[in-house]
Amino acid sequence: MGGLNQNGEDAVDPAPAGISSDDRAATYGAALAQLFDATCVIDPSLTVLECDPGFLRLLERTEADVIGRPIPTLHLTGSLDGEPVTLRHVARVGSWRGHATLSREDGSTLSVDILLIKSNSELPRLHLFLRDLSGPLSVQVGEVDHQHALAQVGRLSALEEMTSGIAHEMNQPLAAIVNYANGCVSLIKQDRAEPEVLNRALTAIADQSRRAAEIIRRMRAFARRSGGQREHFRLTDLLKEALELSGSQRRRVGIELQCEFNAVSDEIVADGIQIEQVILHLVRNSSDSLAGLPADTLRIIRITTREIPASDTEGQMVETTVTDSGPPIPAEQEVRLFAPFETTRPNGLGLGLLISRSVVEAHGGRLNYMGSSQTPPGGPSFCFTIPLRAAPI
Repeated sequence: MGGLNQNGEDAVDPAPAGISSDDRAATYGAALAQLFDATCVIDPSLTVLECDPGFLRLLERTEADVIGRPIPTLHLTGSLDGEPVTLRHVARVGSWRGHATLSREDGSTLSVDILLIKSNSELPRLHLFLRDLSGPLSVQVGEVDHQHALAQVGRLSALEEMTSGIAHEMNQPLAAIVNYANGCVSLIKQDRAEPEVLNRALTAIADQSRRAAEIIRRMRAFARRSGGQREHFRLTDLLKEALELSGSQRRRVGIELQCEFNAVSDEIVADGIQIEQVILHLVRNSSDSLAGLPADTLRIIRITTREIPASDTEGQMVETTVTDSGPPIPAEQEVRLFAPFETTRPNGLGLGLLISRSVVEAHGGRLNYMGSSQTPPGGPSFCFTIPLRAAPI
């Protein structure tokens, strides 16, 4: 109820004033100006329709040289849906965020952070928002590059520790190829080379060659420097790839792998190589622990996934838990698990868990040690979460 007006009647409170479209546009414009140095709008033919003074400053050109003309060469880095990203590709998809190189008329280039958004109006337009990476943002980019370099160190360290297993894994298909080839030569020399027998031998050689090539592919993919570009993956696919990569180590020490992938929805947006690195490190830690158990001890690694509903503080997640049947981690070691250069392995760097936690947190999730599991296999348990269908960060 309002107060009384001059006539003694109840006064009606005025309705709160709404935000006009002009006010909203001005506010959003001010926010964009703080986040980006330049903006530009192009049509499907890549012709510049309009731009702000910041865009002209980046190009060091006048408005007459830019408006109505093709946009200067803009090389986008990274990939989209498995293909090198282009402006036309982004226009089909709808939006993209990443880095690019902008070429000036004098031949010089400029590195920029760029956001591309396709408008929803009847006339197709692509809006470009650019930030000069030679400015203050370059410091943040340098920090990201440092994280990528640290992750690369962890990957190469992991491959070094798996060298003997990789060699054993490669020897099997290579030995089989040699045996089948020698058998074919022997049959030919003895004039016993029946087509059906040769066909079986040559098919086996082809199969073993593909197996060796697949092992090499996994090694190269895991060792390559990650560009930080995030794409859509199914977490289950990344788990299977990492488990194949670590298979030789598990088989060498007689470890039984139990998988229970309960997450019906497990699509994430992630740097696939980095997430595989996290999985591989947790599995390798469990394998190392189990390798030291007595020969007659049951060795089990159990991996499960499940969906976690959204809460007041975070969105829907997919959770992965890695548990083994090894001994519990001593309390004095437990408090230092994620400390740098803390390791119980003679050749370990002591950076694996630290790097893994950094990777998971950069993806918007959490990596925690859960203590000893109360359910089989009853040993140390680590758990990490990743947002479902998260947007690239």
